Amino acid sequence: MGPNILTGASSISMENEQEIALVDNLPSAASGQAEAVLEVSELVKQLEAPLLRYASRIVRDTEQAKDIVQEAFIKYVRISEEKDKDRIKNVPAWMYKITRNQCLDHLKSKRVKVEISADDSIANFAGTDAPPDRKLEREEAMSMVRRRIMQLDEREREIVILKLEHGKSYKEIAGIMDLSVTNVGFILHTTIKKLMKEFNAEAQSRKG
Repeated sequence: MGPNILTGASSISMENEQEIALVDNLPSAASGQAEAVLEVSELVKQLEAPLLRYASRIVRDTEQAKDIVQEAFIKYVRISEEKDKDRIKNVPAWMYKITRNQCLDHLKSKRVKVEISADDSIANFAGTDAPPDRKLEREEAMSMVRRRIMQLDEREREIVILKLEHGKSYKEIAGIMDLSVTNVGFILHTTIKKLMKEFNAEAQSRKG
């Protein structure tokens, strides 16, 4: 396990200054505070790594991504303090949406074009368990898919990443991106169909 972005340590430690800062934002009642600390700690364990990968692919800056994800957790803590968290029906989806919005705000402020890397999703198309004698063929296939994914428009690319890398459902993607479930399904279907058609055409042309 890598360093925890909220604590700077390899595992969650309540002695760390940043996590103490989180605790300070929790409800003041002792029993409620203990329960909230446990809840947030479990939430960090569950979502920290995938949110960091997600944010990094949007802002293209690991350190900035860490700040963004930390702020997302702090926002959740503040909602807990206000006893308003019941309005969050799906906490992971809410965290993804908050993280995404903060990433986009950061990009707007810096006037940076959104670019979402598809490197970690390539295996979903090309596969990673081919035998050794097919390693070169697999790498060439991955290279083709990578190029095609990076040529997608921003919305198509982000939906593909959320579905293939993060395993999000259509409903979760719709909530994160403010789209209808039907729209997400249609975009994903047509995008995958387009990618596979282009991939197969390029593969055939290489075979000559």
